[in-house]
Amino acid sequence: TSTSQHEEVTRHSLATEPFQPILKVLADLERDDPKFAFPAARLVGFYRRLWESCVSKHIDVQKIEQSNEILKEAGTYMRKERDGLQLRHDKQLARLRFFEQALESSRERLTSLLDDWNYPYSPNLAGLTDVAREE
Repeated sequence: TSTSQHEEVTRHSLATEPFQPILKVLADLERDDPKFAFPAARLVGFYRRLWESCVSKHIDVQKIEQSNEILKEAGTYMRKERDGLQLRHDKQLARLRFFEQALESSRERLTSLLDDWNYPYSPNLAGLTDVAREE
């Protein structure tokens, strides 16, 4: 993929660019003093590998930080979404309780009216008599 290719190019350039000037010096040194050039090249190679490792770790840390930031943003979005859904759920429960109470109240009134209509001179469901109400 182009992202991984770009990452590899970035890794390579960050790892090699700082050593370009010293490589020219080593080439000159090899011409002028071959005996000293070999240990110097080994030392530069050691530092270069160490530097490449640091560059690689730095790039990996940046990627992890970017991923963490994306996850934090997703977490924030998900919490907001959850809170919104919870609020909606709570409102629906409150409406449901209101309708249940209203329905129960209507049922009690309707039962009382039907009792009065069907049995005008007998005790209704509330235990009251119509005769007692008239007094």
